Amino acid sequence: MVISISPEGFARLAAKAFEPRPVPVVYVEHIHSSRVSVREEAALVVERLRVLGEASFRTLTEDAPDVLTVVARFLALLELYRERVLLFDQPEALGELLVQWIGEEGARIEVSEEFDTPPVLEGEDG
Repeated sequence: MVISISPEGFARLAAKAFEPRPVPVVYVEHIHSSRVSVREEAALVVERLRVLGEASFRTLTEDAPDVLTVVARFLALLELYRERVLLFDQPEALGELLVQWIGEEGARIEVSEEFDTPPVLEGEDG
């Protein structure tokens, strides 16, 4: 089979092939999602651990109403670990995660707003 195309036609075809394609966009504005504050969840975790001294991750999340809250509490634990007020222990691989409070009794704990601030997307003013 022979395809005949003029040089101009080939140039137009090549130019079309090299045109940048639009970036696909998925609009999620119509989906309702409650916002969960990592800072608020951290305050709750601190309050519980100051009383209990030590608790499993399961215990710390058993009253979480949804997966987003569980994720927020996990992020809160990571933030609190970064602040050096917690220790983690997991005696067996994939076993229960134990969380121990090692912070000072009356110390004020500052948890970053890093996870509570929506990211600035490229092209948006921030």
